[in-house]
Amino acid sequence: MRQDAWRRDAASYPLRGELQPRYTDVDVWQHLNNGALISMHGEAVQQTLRSVFGPAAWRQREPALACARNATDFLSEAYYPAPLQWGARVLGTDASGLRVATALFQHGHCVGLHEATLTGWSGGQAAGLTPEHRSALQTARVPAAELAGPDGDTAATPVLADFPWQTALSTRFADSDAHRLASDTCLARAAEQMRVEFLHQVFEHQRPQVGGMMVAHVSLRWLQRSAPAAQWQLAGGVSRMGERSLGVRGAIFEADRCVAICDSVMVSIDRESRASAPLSDEARALMNPYRLAAPAG
Repeated sequence: MRQDAWRRDAASYPLRGELQPRYTDVDVWQHLNNGALISMHGEAVQQTLRSVFGPAAWRQREPALACARNATDFLSEAYYPAPLQWGARVLGTDASGLRVATALFQHGHCVGLHEATLTGWSGGQAAGLTPEHRSALQTARVPAAELAGPDGDTAATPVLADFPWQTALSTRFADSDAHRLASDTCLARAAEQMRVEFLHQVFEHQRPQVGGMMVAHVSLRWLQRSAPAAQWQLAGGVSRMGERSLGVRGAIFEADRCVAICDSVMVSIDRESRASAPLSDEARALMNPYRLAAPAG
């Protein structure tokens, strides 16, 4: 996701509002959980859609206007119970969908950036925008723009055998949204669960030696979108290792069908100071067996 300077300026967003975090949004580190923050960005996106397509737009189911992909940068920790201010701006549209940028602010400081690409979904497949959608966007004077996909959007669809680590995840009734589709929140939570279980298993007996990990960036992409199956298969592996960070790629499968891809950047931190720290030799050695094969070509 591009980090243009304007994105951190609240005045750059024509749509603005306030969100009140809940105690249940707090995680074990006593800051607002990344999944909760992604959901808050999602609320700002929904308010943007209401402003363009009308207050009842979220009720339409066929095609359902919903996220195809999103990317979130976590710039600093946010805390309960202070409110967060959100800003939203429609970046552009083409026949396939529209792109919306959002930001969250707390105490006047930008704590996170988010960009979502939305399209119509029908029969589990991305169907583009309807003539009614395009007319509303034209009336709202949304500029035309080619919607380039972020974070390796053109990569080949993975298969379950590509991943060295796998686990099962049961879904819940609450994982469906108002369109009866698997929700963006449940995808963010599934991506988080994959990361946490995967890293816990990798570092299980070496926690003092490997330090801590903090999520800095999450990119989520739906390949197919329908009601969630009773059980998903989560798969993951290490996509890259840097000096102080690593990439974790995950995917969600229904049987052998990949429905979503999740890419995360994890930063190595010192547990006491919470500052970034180099990845230890012990951490690298433990992660090496879980390295993903580089894509062909």
